[in-house]
Amino acid sequence: MTLRDLYFNDDASAVLPGAQNALAELRARGSTHRYVRHVRSSQAFALNLFAPLNHIARSELLELLGLGMVSHPDAVAFEWEDELDRLAEASPCSPHRTQVDVLIRGTTNDGRRVGALIEVKLGEHDFGACSAYDSNTNPDRTPCRTPGLFGDAPDKCFQLNNHGRGRRTYDRYLGDVPISTPSTRATDGGCVVRQGRSQPMRNLALAHMLVSEGELDAAVFALCAPEKHPTIWRRFEEFQTVFGDTSRVRTARLPAEVVAAHHPDVGTALRRRYEPALVSFDAVRSCHARAART
Repeated sequence: MTLRDLYFNDDASAVLPGAQNALAELRARGSTHRYVRHVRSSQAFALNLFAPLNHIARSELLELLGLGMVSHPDAVAFEWEDELDRLAEASPCSPHRTQVDVLIRGTTNDGRRVGALIEVKLGEHDFGACSAYDSNTNPDRTPCRTPGLFGDAPDKCFQLNNHGRGRRTYDRYLGDVPISTPSTRATDGGCVVRQGRSQPMRNLALAHMLVSEGELDAAVFALCAPEKHPTIWRRFEEFQTVFGDTSRVRTARLPAEVVAAHHPDVGTALRRRYEPALVSFDAVRSCHARAART
C-alpha cells in the first residue's frame, strides 16, 4: 500500500453518511485537521462515532458516564473551545485554545446541568506533551525537572506563563484536584505534565473551569478509544493515578465499541470501516460493564 492509498479522495468518502454534515460544519468553521481524510484520522473517527447518535443514545451515554438521566441532551459539539478563553491560552502570537474533541451537555431530570468532555484516539500511543518544556526559548527548565504539578513552582512554569506572553490559569482551576505521585515506572522524574499528561491535563482543567464558572454542575472528562489499543488506555490510567476525582468532576473510560453500539445500525458500518482496530461487536456487553470504570 502506498502513502496515497492511506487517504480518502474526498470528504464524502472520509466519513460515514451520518457524519457528513458534521464534517461540513467543521470545514465551514476552519476546524478540520490537516489529515482528516487519512484512514487513521482521530478526528474522522470522532465524527463517525458521535455524529450518528440520536438524543436517546446521547442520553444513555451521559447516564453511563455517571452524570444522571438527561431527557433532552444538547447536540454533540465537535472541536469545542471556550470562546471566552478563561484558561487564558490565546496570545498575540498564537490564537490556539484547548479544543475538546467531543462535548455533550444536557440538563438532568432534577435540573442539574452536566457535560461530558471526550478525548477521542484511534491509533495514537500517547497524548500531547508540554510545548513549553520542549521550547528553545524556555529560560529555566528547573520546574520542568522538578517532581509535582508544574514542578511545584507555578509562578516559574514557562507553560503557565504562556511562553512569556501572559498567565494561563490551569493551576487556578485544578487547585482543588488531589494530585498523587506517579509510580516509578510511570514517570521520568520531572513535572508530572511535561510529557504525555499535558494534553489530558488541559482538558481536565477545561472541565473544572466549566464547573467553577457555573456553566455545569457536574462534568466528566473521558477517553474514548478502541478497546484493543492497550497503550493509550495505559497512558490514560497513568493520568488518572495522578489526577484524582472531585465531588463534581470525574475522569472515565468510554470504549469506542460502547459508543458505536448506540448507532442506529448498532455499529455495523463503523465496524466494517475500522476492523481490525475495533473488537468484535459481539463482545460489546463486556465493554458496557467496563465503560465507566475510573
